[in-house]
Amino acid sequence: MILIVSSDGKIFYENSPDFLEYLGYFGRDVDLVAYAINNLGFAAIATFPRYTRIRFQPALFPAPCLQTVLEIILYNGESRFVLERVGTPFAPFEVIHNLNDAVARLISLQAATSETLEPPGSPTIIGLSLDRIQDPKRIGMRKALDIWEQESRYVTTKNISQIREDTAFGNGGMAWMPDRDRCLIEAWPSSYRSYGENSCDDFIGRDIRDLPDSAYVVPTTRGYFTAAQHQTPRLELIEALVTRHDGSRFWSRYERLILPWRTSATDTFVTSIPLIRLIRAY
Repeated sequence: MILIVSSDGKIFYENSPDFLEYLGYFGRDVDLVAYAINNLGFAAIATFPRYTRIRFQPALFPAPCLQTVLEIILYNGESRFVLERVGTPFAPFEVIHNLNDAVARLISLQAATSETLEPPGSPTIIGLSLDRIQDPKRIGMRKALDIWEQESRYVTTKNISQIREDTAFGNGGMAWMPDRDRCLIEAWPSSYRSYGENSCDDFIGRDIRDLPDSAYVVPTTRGYFTAAQHQTPRLELIEALVTRHDGSRFWSRYERLILPWRTSATDTFVTSIPLIRLIRAY
């Protein structure tokens, strides 16, 4: 039996509907437990006949999560523990033969987590299998991929605007990547309207590094460069803490299909077709 403890101390069974709903992701092509431990401050407790294994990341182990973990192991009363410290390259496993020592060690390791723990500023990006596009929920992505394949990934500068405005591409963003070493804004996703008092249209043609939210945007363009370099489509899952212009923040989780369009031997336009999975207040 494996119990999952969230960063705020909630308990779930592995791959249970409640756990999947809490994460807002129901796919089976990602190790969600490992993802939650590595990125969200979760812990996992697996009980075996002769020992209990606890997986956690000391640098991302919030106090509410620790408290629930301690309550579980104290209630169960086991005497042998394996602590798996995720993210520790040297000797990540510890074997402890005493409940009190295990409690003391967990408390000691949790001290590595800052009391003012902040989620990572850069988004978490996971590559997904293109087979997911066969799901009926992604029919829009499937249609866009079909068009891309029919056109053999080639496009002329004259019909770039047609692709940009085609509803099959989900009103997603488009970038121009001259020589495949720069990323310039060609069109904005429909969800983007302004940067404070400035219209997004004011940034058309600008390098993504010049954008006000470049700390968030720049990491998300790695997939653009990969798709442009290999001339192959990419499907990605992105989770990010997004900051609005008024300073408020929210969690965003979405999938996106990246399609590279060649106009010459060196120039590529990239379209991004998004599928929002979750918007949650921070």
